[in-house]
Amino acid sequence: RTCSIQKCGTELSGKYVLAIDAGSAGGHCLIFDLEGHVVSSAYREWTYNTPAEVAPLGKEFDAAEFWDILCQLTKQAINEASIASDQIIAVSAGSQRQGVVFLDKDGHELYAGPNIDLRALLEGLSIDSEFGSEIYRITGHRPSLLGAPAKLRWFKNNRPHVYESIATVLSISDWIMYRLSGERVSEPSSASEIGLVDIHELCWSQRLVEMLELPHGIYPELASPGSYVGAVTTETAERASLAPGTPVVMGGADTQCGLLGMGVKNEGQVGIVAGWSGSIQMVTAQPIIDPGGRLWTGCHVLPQRWVLESNAGESGGAYRWLKGILFDQPDTTADIYALMDELAQEVAPGAGGVLAFIGPRAMDVGRLTPSLGGFIFPVDPSVGNIERKHLIRAALENLCFAIKANCAQLEEASQRTIMEVSIGGGLARNRSLIQIVSEVLGMPVAWFDMPQVTSLGIAMCAATGAGIYPGLEQAMEAMRPKPIVVEPDPQRAQQYEQCYRRWLSTAEWLENLSGV
Repeated sequence: RTCSIQKCGTELSGKYVLAIDAGSAGGHCLIFDLEGHVVSSAYREWTYNTPAEVAPLGKEFDAAEFWDILCQLTKQAINEASIASDQIIAVSAGSQRQGVVFLDKDGHELYAGPNIDLRALLEGLSIDSEFGSEIYRITGHRPSLLGAPAKLRWFKNNRPHVYESIATVLSISDWIMYRLSGERVSEPSSASEIGLVDIHELCWSQRLVEMLELPHGIYPELASPGSYVGAVTTETAERASLAPGTPVVMGGADTQCGLLGMGVKNEGQVGIVAGWSGSIQMVTAQPIIDPGGRLWTGCHVLPQRWVLESNAGESGGAYRWLKGILFDQPDTTADIYALMDELAQEVAPGAGGVLAFIGPRAMDVGRLTPSLGGFIFPVDPSVGNIERKHLIRAALENLCFAIKANCAQLEEASQRTIMEVSIGGGLARNRSLIQIVSEVLGMPVAWFDMPQVTSLGIAMCAATGAGIYPGLEQAMEAMRPKPIVVEPDPQRAQQYEQCYRRWLSTAEWLENLSGV
């Protein structure tokens, strides 16, 4: 597939690309110029449904409602940019990982589920008890309850009439491609996250189809990120205020697009996309399966690159929860997150002895058991003069300690030394967090002072597919912002060595105390 648009000097002035990012918490549409600057953006949170028959663990979303939200956001972004629709020369999309959409032969959505849909818990446990080791070797992912195979088995067991009608399985970003262009296409970085791709061969796994008795013929063509998929349909153009025929370009999984947006491309580099979760991914030149079975292996959006991931878990989500607890009646004119950042900076390393365990932890997908958490105080809070600023600082240190523990796992599993660490994402707007990360890791950190690194990576895909750049690496070099290098303070870094050891030993004690 090729696109007819070619780079042609000054003809590119006034041209833009549109990035659609369907995240866990909401939809985001951004317009970028061809040098990677944000021109406009629109965002809206969304909610998921819990049908009675899959309560309380099951979640799904209304595909028509979500698509309507994305179309409205696209219109809003175009209006705020004050540009004509034909000035957008390409559109691409990325999305939350593990989310799945099933289509019937006519293209109607039979099921649309986010990454938090756990309806297939029992099916996933059953699959892993019988085939878990082989599935992990093939896909680099577990537990199976998060993937498409378990969801397919759930529909086969519980809604056979729906199961028999499934014609195509798509990730959420693939589904957006379909809605934009009418083309059913997938790509490796997002397809590898739903548990159906052989991570070594970069193809849909026939072994899984046979082993798990999955449907045949429901797996679309795999295309590379940055490749031309098709054109915006007339119907979509009218709904989203796009020009009919606008090139639609393959994007990818959100975190991997975030790596592209930060320029994390070389073996041994680590990228942290600090959003709702804390994704910590090391770039590798070949797929590496963790011998300890703790980590995930996936595809980078760049060709001949893979990622080894040790995820800290709920990070931005936990910090948002803390914000709601500490500021239950906030001044609506104030930026509460900025205030939390200022308060954290008033507290010395160690947070006055307070330790937090409110979400972020070392990843171990082979042991998904609950553990006790919360805040631990060295003495009575009133005696120690513990204030909310100490809790904020402790929560940020919690994430940074978890980042260090996960980086240690990446080095152990890969037998490689981390060469460089980059961080971006919504939570990375917190300046205290960035300084603490650098001091806890004891090394410089490349900080991208923009929350939209994922959307920027998607925009790079769009610009490549439009023919503006010959490849994703060239788009990355042209559109990537220059990072701010944050250096650790040696004295504080030394203090954090002791704090980190205390956090690790307390985390182990809490796991043992939980009795699981």
